[in-house]
Amino acid sequence: MRYNIIKIENVDSTSVWARKNLDTLNDFDVISADNQLSGHGQFERKWYSSDKNGGNIYISIVLKPDKINYLNELTRYTSSIVSEVLKTYSLKPDFKFPNDVLISGKKISGILAESVFVGSEFKGVIVGVGINLNLDGLDIKNIDIPATSIFLETNKRTDKDEFLSKFMESFINSYDNFLNNGLKSELTYV
Repeated sequence: MRYNIIKIENVDSTSVWARKNLDTLNDFDVISADNQLSGHGQFERKWYSSDKNGGNIYISIVLKPDKINYLNELTRYTSSIVSEVLKTYSLKPDFKFPNDVLISGKKISGILAESVFVGSEFKGVIVGVGINLNLDGLDIKNIDIPATSIFLETNKRTDKDEFLSKFMESFINSYDNFLNNGLKSELTYV
């Protein structure tokens, strides 16, 4: 099972773009933007984005599973995958219910999974993922909650394409098991 990355320089929101184009998109198409002009999280909260210093992760993953038994756990599943990858950068992630990944109490990632139905027909799920890779101290001041980035935690720039590749490989490697069995490990929330 492979994924296809659709790169867009500037977009209002990768999730909005994916929703508008859902009929022509395939399972595991990943919409990746350098910059989102109207990125949002839960309750339409604004997600600050910047493409400076090597960029950050602003993606939406299109999923069209046959089994939808565990879709209510998809946000937690995605959070666990983000956490796995962050650990490879010597970070210790925590979780804030329902959809934030934190480092030392500061937000580094947000996930938003949205199911799409037309009437009662299930069309797919769009999983929006934002991860602060290279935001610096000035960028962080634009975020209205305590936030951080891999750069601020390690003082090292992170290659966006390398991180995305690690994330998608981990996501896909566990995905079938997740669809069949749900999320087996409980996440500990702070």
